[in-house]
Amino acid sequence: MIRDHHQAVLDLLSGLPMPLHDGQVPDQPTFPYAVLFGDTGFERATRLSAQSDRADFRFQITSVGLTVESVLIVADAARKLLVDARPVVSGRSCGPIRRETSIPVRPDTDVTLPNSNRHPMFAADTYHFVSYI
Repeated sequence: MIRDHHQAVLDLLSGLPMPLHDGQVPDQPTFPYAVLFGDTGFERATRLSAQSDRADFRFQITSVGLTVESVLIVADAARKLLVDARPVVSGRSCGPIRRETSIPVRPDTDVTLPNSNRHPMFAADTYHFVSYI
């Protein structure tokens, strides 16, 4: 079930006009790009039977570019594909995706671009959706 929900988010993001990486980025990425980090969900029961019928999923999109503007372009493209979209998961009914948090654009000081003393820029947005049996 977890993998199906993760794949549903990847499917929604397949329309991005820039590379999308699933959790890991190659050593020499093409800028700009987006990275998906998904959680494994949290099940709970909403019915008197006490059987888990609801799962909450959260995921993060990290938008990366060489400039602030390119990061904003990636974040905007991802947001247009995700906000209010309903992931499609066989045997489940998914609610609309909502954006929960955002961190400002900032340099990734853990990475120094080759042949320069500059760092790529990034921002991260977290999203949430609910899935029911």
